[in-house]
Amino acid sequence: MSNLSITQSRYTCKAYDPTKRIDDATLDHILQALRLAPSSINIQPWQFLVAANDDTKAITASSMTGSDAHNAPKVLNASHTIILCTRTQLNDDHLDKVLDAESRAGRFRTPDSKTARQNLCQNYLSEYAKTPAKLSQWAERQIFIALGHLLLVAELAGVQATPIGGFDQNLLNDALNLNSQNLNASVVVTLGYASDDDFNKALPKARLDFDEVIRFI
Repeated sequence: MSNLSITQSRYTCKAYDPTKRIDDATLDHILQALRLAPSSINIQPWQFLVAANDDTKAITASSMTGSDAHNAPKVLNASHTIILCTRTQLNDDHLDKVLDAESRAGRFRTPDSKTARQNLCQNYLSEYAKTPAKLSQWAERQIFIALGHLLLVAELAGVQATPIGGFDQNLLNDALNLNSQNLNASVVVTLGYASDDDFNKALPKARLDFDEVIRFI
């Protein structure tokens, strides 16, 4: 199947079959690919929490109340739910871990090249840190790069996915004690297999025309 065919076939699952589970090998493939998602200056300002049992899925679903209540069954019936969290502190410890990973991968030919890379990243982060809201916004933008990466990888693996922004962020942060871990729940993604009640899988994909969204300048 071509890359274009994959994007044409992918859709947002609206109802999951609770009897169908993603096997361990497929889940590991998806999570390994998610780990490889790109980010600005390779800062990887995230942690991905996998709700794999009924208890943790119920906790996640409890953050979906009121006008967001329709999202709860997706979480409860999906095989797995991933909470994409933004790190609220991008400090020297985190940067050291990134640089260490890059060093172990062989990205630095000389000690000087590692020092230059460290200085570049520190200057970049220091500039954003002057305005905490700007740093938070920049970090969360990286999460949505990972989100797009995850949705396509899931489709390639034959797994349906649903990105969910309709949840109470504060409720979920509190329920999972995320603030104390310097994490902020940014978006939830359910993974699994569609049920026969999933009306969306039979509907044709609809997008704006090419010329409406693409312009050569």
